[in-house]
Amino acid sequence: MIVKSILSRIGQMIIVLFVLSTVTFILMKLAPGDPVDKILHLDEANVSHQQVEQTRESLGLNASFLSQYIHWLGQVIHFDFGQSYQTGEPVTQELLYYTPPTLIIAGATIGVVFLVTVPLGILAAKYYQRSLDRVIRIVTSFVVSIPSFFIGIILIYCLSEQLHWLPSSGIDSPLSYVMPVIALSLGMSAYYVRLMRSRLIEGYHSREVQASRNRGLSERFILRKDMLRPALIPIVTMLGMSVGSLIGGTVVIENLFGIPGIGHFLVDSIRARDYPVVQGAVLMIGCFVVIANTISDLILLWLDPERRVHTRAGQSGKKDTPKGGGML
Repeated sequence: MIVKSILSRIGQMIIVLFVLSTVTFILMKLAPGDPVDKILHLDEANVSHQQVEQTRESLGLNASFLSQYIHWLGQVIHFDFGQSYQTGEPVTQELLYYTPPTLIIAGATIGVVFLVTVPLGILAAKYYQRSLDRVIRIVTSFVVSIPSFFIGIILIYCLSEQLHWLPSSGIDSPLSYVMPVIALSLGMSAYYVRLMRSRLIEGYHSREVQASRNRGLSERFILRKDMLRPALIPIVTMLGMSVGSLIGGTVVIENLFGIPGIGHFLVDSIRARDYPVVQGAVLMIGCFVVIANTISDLILLWLDPERRVHTRAGQSGKKDTPKGGGML
């Protein structure tokens, strides 16, 4: 079943990436501006019309729209995104350089959010309407309303400028990732803690939990089996869906902390009308999002036994009906 689910996701990923590549290619061609203007610096230097046409011809920009798309798609099938208009380097090589910092920040942020959400959500639900619960709700309500870039500025001032504990820019050491991860994870953690709390409170009064108590099961066992797993389902679902927005949110953080990530690189490439880089970066980000959603789906299959049953039934084409096939 898991293998079939993975194969199904791979098929969906191919379709999504194909549509994404097509839309990105069309939008870049429709966007105002000409990459030749950026390459030859026409606003700063005197360049002849012949040089402009030679540059356009060498880049293949004089070909028809359909010819350019077919040529680019043929390269992508062979995992070749072409060469950057600005640097002349292979796009794949540049993406491999700029992608790891972004993935480290995004992955560490999701890990921190999960590690903060579960214990604080459990504590808030356990001490419902008591002092600890009120403190957690007040703090999360305040933190969730603060933009990540403002948190980053505060962190730079306190931890770097005043205390000199952490570097304020660059990626010279693993410590360089600490402040960007904190800046991104605080707001997300506050939201998910409140979601976790509400789900646990709902589960506390559910019939399954009441039945487990009537059977004499311990509160720890009930929390782990009957309450925690159902409460984690929306958390895992939303974390998987938020990977795309999280990678997009790293653009501001990467600029703030001077981190050479794919978000910062993508923004610069859009400004320079560097079509191959933009198309390659968007495809890579789309691939990461689909992979993250696939992983979250597999985790959900483990958390929710009913989902496994429905998935198996859907793949086998069988309906979950009585043997008679009729309705009572």
